Amino acid sequence: MALHASGEITRAIAASRRAIELSPEYAEAHAYLGNTLVARKRQFADGLKALKLATTFAPKDAAILYTCGWCHEYVANALERNHRSPQMMNETAPTLYASARKYLFRALDAGPDDQLRGDIEDMLDVIADATGEPWENDSQDL
Repeated sequence: MALHASGEITRAIAASRRAIELSPEYAEAHAYLGNTLVARKRQFADGLKALKLATTFAPKDAAILYTCGWCHEYVANALERNHRSPQMMNETAPTLYASARKYLFRALDAGPDDQLRGDIEDMLDVIADATGEPWENDSQDL
C-alpha cells in the first residue's frame, strides 16, 4: 500500500503478486491486485478474476465484496461507453451489472459499518440508474 500511495503502481502490483505467490489465499492481496488492474491498468478480465478469488478466500468480508461489486460496475459502465481494455471481455454490461448487484448484496449481508453500508447503497443506486432495475425491495439473500 505504501508503494501505491507513493504512485509506484507497477511496483505495488508486483508486490501484491509476490504476496500471492507466498500466500495464495491472501484475500486482501487478491483484492488489491484486482482493484488496481481494473481501475488503474484497465486489465478488466484479469482484475475481475483476482477479485473473484478474493471473495472466495474471504466470503464474508464486506469491504472485499464491495470492491468486487464496485469493479464489476466500473467495467460494465466502461463497456457501455465503448471504453476499451487491453483485454477482451467475455461478459456483457448487463451481466456485469447483475454480478455487481450480487456482490453488493453479499456485502450488505456481511454486516458492514455505517460508512461502508452507505457506499454500498450508493453503488446499488448507480446500478439501478444504469439498468432501470430498483434494488430497495430486492431480497438480500442472492
